[in-house]
Order: sequence, then structure tokens, then C-alpha cells
Amino acid sequence: MASEAGRQSWPSAVGAAIPLAVFGGVLAWWGWKSGGYFEVTFLPGTMILLGLVAAFLLFAPVVGALRGAALVSLTALVALAAWTLISGLWSPVPAVAFSDSQRALGYAAAFVIGAWSCLLLGRRMLLSLGPLALGGAVVAVITLIALWVGSNSKDFFETDATLRYPIGYRNAEAAFFLMATLPAIVLCVSRELPWQVRGILLGSSTLMLELAILAESRASVFAALIAVAVLIAVHPDRLRVLGWLTLAAIPALIALPWLLDVFQLDAGNSAAEIHPLHRACAAMAVTSALSVAVGLVGARFGSRFALPDRARTGISRALLGIVVAVLLVGLVALFRSDGGPGGFINRRVDQLTAGTPNLASQGTRFGLNVSSDRGEFWRVAIHDFDRNPFGGDGAGGFRASYLQHGKPGVQPEDPHSIEMLMLSELGIPGALLMLTFIGGGVVAILRTRRLGPEEATLAAGVLAIGAYWLAHASVDWFWSYAAITLPVPFAIGAAAAPALRREGASERTPVRTGRTPVRTGLAAVAVVLALTMLPFFFSERDTNHAIRTWPADLAGAYGDLDNAADLNPWSSRALEAKAGIAIANGDSQLALSATDEGIKRTPDDWLLYYLRAQAQGSADLAGARQSLARAKLLSPHDPEIDDLARKLGITK
Repeated sequence: MASEAGRQSWPSAVGAAIPLAVFGGVLAWWGWKSGGYFEVTFLPGTMILLGLVAAFLLFAPVVGALRGAALVSLTALVALAAWTLISGLWSPVPAVAFSDSQRALGYAAAFVIGAWSCLLLGRRMLLSLGPLALGGAVVAVITLIALWVGSNSKDFFETDATLRYPIGYRNAEAAFFLMATLPAIVLCVSRELPWQVRGILLGSSTLMLELAILAESRASVFAALIAVAVLIAVHPDRLRVLGWLTLAAIPALIALPWLLDVFQLDAGNSAAEIHPLHRACAAMAVTSALSVAVGLVGARFGSRFALPDRARTGISRALLGIVVAVLLVGLVALFRSDGGPGGFINRRVDQLTAGTPNLASQGTRFGLNVSSDRGEFWRVAIHDFDRNPFGGDGAGGFRASYLQHGKPGVQPEDPHSIEMLMLSELGIPGALLMLTFIGGGVVAILRTRRLGPEEATLAAGVLAIGAYWLAHASVDWFWSYAAITLPVPFAIGAAAAPALRREGASERTPVRTGRTPVRTGLAAVAVVLALTMLPFFFSERDTNHAIRTWPADLAGAYGDLDNAADLNPWSSRALEAKAGIAIANGDSQLALSATDEGIKRTPDDWLLYYLRAQAQGSADLAGARQSLARAKLLSPHDPEIDDLARKLGITK
């Protein structure tokens, strides 16, 4: 038992505000820095999250007990991180197994932070959604400014003039802002927040909707409809939710012509798109300011026009019936207009293997055309699962498999589906662990929902966030985008927390707690896990630095790459960079040494054999032929391999 002097008191308000602010800062940073996709951003952020967990364990009062479905959900997520790491034993790219396991650990840390913060907030539990809403709002404002003053179209747009800035991928861009809009609307509905804050949140919701429209992500529309339907269906005050959603959407609809004009110009990511983009930014600024003004008025005076509870209940139930009826009528009309349900489904299935369409003539990418290469991605993923249903290909293995068995000209990082990713790379154990994490989380949230109106409101917001993520992640590759996936375990933890509260615990009653051996041990584990990420971070940092600076400091670049290779002995990225730089400088022996070392680490990486053939060149045609044959076996459709063979005069 710790002494009284060793015990720590953590007032609930401060104890929740500090970690929530830090978490929101990490989320905003990741959202601004390519969605937390690259190791140089997600690793430091994950270390911060693990540090927060350690701080909770050492200093925070325990006002709840992790049990039941919440415990099952968190345990499954931690086990998924462990299984991902283990899959590195058979993965063709073990470095990805380390990276993906670290991401999953970060997601597990977010679960703990969400649950503990919400417990400390007590009756102010809705504030646990604040970091998700404010993190998105901060990124949205910074993005608007950067777009308005910027002139580098290649940084801002995909090749078809859809917005990919700042995350770098239009679908991730839309998902990030739409997921942040959902908690913002939930907070707008709550009368517990100051009216000034609710007005600002409404304006930020409008801005985030507009930025999502600029991204022109087709799947985001369907995911958003599902999320809104869930929010309205399960929120205890459906009428107010619909009202605030309408207030956020109307200004965005006013700006819609300027937003669509960016895509309709069909100038790609060229300088010609900058002028319509700046006009769209002006429209977003004006309509967002209008939304703030409307939100301030609505939040300040809206309660004066509140309907009696009986009338509100009746209208709310009628609204739910209308939503259900509209969805059913829409589905029936859709099926009838497209050859019936069978014809509709068959056309969509055919489109999934038709490749990415050019929709410029339509004036927007939004619509029912789902043409893409996802059907081919899923075919290969299912093939991988059939080949090894227990272990899959190992984390990161899908890319190598697709290069061999997939469609020429496409090199996806993963199957663009969270379900297919788990099955193809982590097999049955990975899929079951993911299902347990989600299922346990839903059960825990539903238990919270029965506790009261505040708990039901929190549960509704979290279910909507989760519904959006699951719907969109089922057709896209979001597991590696930390800024998009991180809000889900955090929100599940927060929504599960009220049902975990210990009887008699209250945020008004200071709770004092000692550092028990178990808590101290778990805190030490969290710190050690964070420290183990440092070598991986420095390896990526040094590699990136060398790639940027080698023309000015060749010797320094080689030194950085050697250090990077030593820091992460499972990755061949630094060695690939070293070989490429050596080839560019005519040092074939150094390039051969780097590729040989890289092949020992990742023997199924076609690029290493391609670089080796480049280094061998005409001086060793037999060796180059052998290297290219191996590269061709691993990536049969890559045109660079054939180009090099022709250049060296190597025939089949």
C-alpha cells in the first residue's frame, strides 16, 4: 500500500482537459501531416498517446473498472497488434508488420484515453467528443487558408482536380472531415455547451462539409448517409439533430456551385485550377461565417422556441418513421429505374472491375457509378485468404501478392477494404479479432445508451462515427491512415466508459489513489513500448533526410542511410535509397552491396532486383539477366523492368 504522501490527487476537470487537449493536438497534427500515414508522424504521435496512458496509470484516479464488453473490445485490439507483429515471421515485408502493429497499439492507447477521460468528465461526458470535433475544425481552417493563399496546384489536387490536400488522398480527405462533422453536430445539439462554442462548431461543420465536397469522394456520400441515418435513429432528440444538420448543410449548398466548378473545369492538377479554387475558398469563407452567425443565434435563442416534451416526442417518432419510409421508397425507386434489384446489383458488380472512370463530363464524381479496380483487389485478397486461411500473407503481404496476381498498371498498398485486409494479410485470427473489437465495442455502447439521456446522446454520436468509418473503410484503405482510424477506438472507449463507472464515484468528489504495483507495471510497459518506437522513427527520418539532401551532401547521405539501415534491421527502404543514389552517381559496387544486403532482409521485393540489374548493367549481362528475371517473376507487369531489359539488350 502506498503511503499517503505518495498518493496523487487529480481533479477531474483538469485531469480530463489536459489529456483531451493533447489527444486533439495529435489528431489535428496527423490530419495536417498526411493523415498520420508516414512513420515520421504517426510514430511520435503514438509515443505521445502511450505516454498519456502511462500518465493515467500513474496519477489518475480510478473511478471505473474495465470489464465486460469494453474489456473484450480492448483486449481484442491489443491482441490484433500482437498478431500483426507475429505475422512478420511469414510476411514478405516484415517492416510493415512492425509498422502496422505499432499503429494498432496506438489505436488501443486511444481506447484507454477515451474511456479514462470520459470517466473523469462524469456528467460532462459529451466533452469527450470535443477533440474529434475541434481537431477536424482546426485542420479545416488551416486548410482553407493554405488553399486560399497557395498556388501550387500539384500539392492540392489529384490528376482529375479533386482535392487531396492536406492528407494526400481524396477519399481519406473526405472521411477525415465528415467524421469530424458528426461529433461537432452532436455537440451543437447539446445545450450544456456555451452558446458561443456551439455557434463556432456549426460554422466549422459547414466548412468541413464543403472541404469534403471538394474531395469528390464517391463512397463518402453513401457512408455519410448511413452515419446520419444512424445518428437520427438512435439520438434521443432526433428533431434537434435534424435541425442542426440542416443549419450546417444549407450554407454548404449555397456554396455548391463554386465548389463543383473546381472539378467541372476539368483542368487536372494544373495552374488553371487555382483561380476557381480561390473562388471556392472565398465562397467557403463567406458561407462558414454565415453558418457561425446562424449557429450563434440558434444556440442563444433557440431554447425560447422549444416545443413541449410531448409534442417533441411525437414529432421525433414521426421523423424516424419518415426517415425509414424515405429510405425504403428511395431503394425501391432506385431498383426499379435500373432494371430491378438484380440489374442494379449486376451493374454495380461489373463496375467494380471497370477501372477508375473519367466523370468530368458529368460535372461531378458524385453518383451511382462505382467503377474502380476494387473488384480486382478483392479477388486477389480472397485468393490470398484461400491460399493461407490461418495466417494470410502476413502484414503488408497483399501488395507483393497483387503485383504477381493482379491487374497490370495498378500497385495498391492494400485491398481497399478493412474486411479484405484482415482476411488476406492476417487470416482468420485477424478477422476474428477485428470483429471482436467492433462487436464488443457496439455491445458496450448499447449498454451505456440505456443509462440516461446524456449517455444516449454520447452513444448516438459514437455509433454514427463508427458507422461512417466501417461503411467507408469497407471500400477503402483507412487502417493505415491514423488520423481517420484513431477517432474510432477513442470514441468507443469514451462511449463505453459511463457503464464502467464505479458506484458512488463522482466528478465532484475528489478521488485519491495510490500507485499500485499493477498500475506501475502497466505504465512501465507503455513507456517501454513507446521507447521501442524511437529507432524506427530515427530510421525513417534519416532515410528521408538523405533522399532530400544527397545532391548537396553525398557523404552525409550515405552516412544517414547506413545509420537508418542499422536502426531498422527489418526494413530495406534505406538500402534501396542507397542503391538508387549510388547508381545515379555511377558507383555500381556500392549499389550492389546495398541491394545484396536488402535482398537478405526482404527477398521478395522486386525493386531490389531491379536496382541490382541496373548496377550490374552491361558489365555483367548474365547477372543482370538473372536479376531481371527474378524482378519479373515478382512483378510481371511492371513496364520499368521491360524497359531496362530492352536498354541492356536482354531478350527473353
